[in-house]
Amino acid sequence: MSDSTSQYKTGLMVFAVVVVIWAILGVMDINNATQVGYNTDGNNTITQVYDGGPAKAAGLQVGDYLVSVDGISTEDAAAFSKQPRPTAGQSRTFVVKRGDGEVSMDITSGPLLPRTKNIGYAASLISLCYIGFTLMAYLAKQNRATLVLAFTGAALGLAFAGGPYITSPGARSIVTTVVSLIVLFGVGSLLHFMAVFPSPRDFINKPNSVKLLYTPALILGLLFAYRTLFTPAATDTLNTITNVLAGLVFGGYLVASIVVMLQNYSRASAEARDAQGLNTVMIGTLVGLLPVALVNVIGIFSPQTVLPGQDFYFLTLIVIPVTWSMAAKR
Repeated sequence: MSDSTSQYKTGLMVFAVVVVIWAILGVMDINNATQVGYNTDGNNTITQVYDGGPAKAAGLQVGDYLVSVDGISTEDAAAFSKQPRPTAGQSRTFVVKRGDGEVSMDITSGPLLPRTKNIGYAASLISLCYIGFTLMAYLAKQNRATLVLAFTGAALGLAFAGGPYITSPGARSIVTTVVSLIVLFGVGSLLHFMAVFPSPRDFINKPNSVKLLYTPALILGLLFAYRTLFTPAATDTLNTITNVLAGLVFGGYLVASIVVMLQNYSRASAEARDAQGLNTVMIGTLVGLLPVALVNVIGIFSPQTVLPGQDFYFLTLIVIPVTWSMAAKR
């Protein structure tokens, strides 16, 4: 890719507009969503039960292992993918393993808890900030770095945008697959940006280097696509493999991005750090990522550990597009 990026401008603008519309439709749909008020570790073990939610009232506990919902095994991904979104007032029977036995309870879906709504609104705001600030940086200074940054912003903005509910199971699966692939490439583009800002590193200009950079995202994306489109049994083994691979890919991109950022910073003089915006990038990255990184690291090694207020730690991520865009426009 040359520094002449005008050929990508129209596609980038269309992509950004689509994501903005998607985010707005998601905000409009928040009041239609329901919840029972719990989180899992990605492998059916309950890690959080929200105070004031239906699950708490019904007796669901942290540490319970979810076995089935309305008679559908949690391993039956195909059956679950065809289930419509629960409506407010709809009661379903949950069966969980607790200790040496099983416990059955009826849980009635209710409107989103205020905290969940606020998280949704905040995520949508972050989505728009990622899209808006990075796109403004590209429009202000069109080069290789700001192009990658703008794609990163739009792709990660898509990750934060809830989007509207799609009633058709088939269409829902296709959209989920496409969104997952885009978001994964957005995560990979974090490293891509660091490799070209403030100037391209030697390795990024080597033949096939960009393809190799995005290969881990493609592999994980294909696994997600396989699980979404073909819905194999969601066994503990497959869930564990998916969670571990996701952790390695996301963590790998994050660590590699930070390493390249630190190398760029250490190799620059004090004057260059200020002139090129490296100080701004460094501060924004640390402030934005540290709280989220802490939650993710704890989640990997101790999935049932929940930090106070950790659902809102992601709000610090809004600092990243603001500071990176400020630096890239210099």
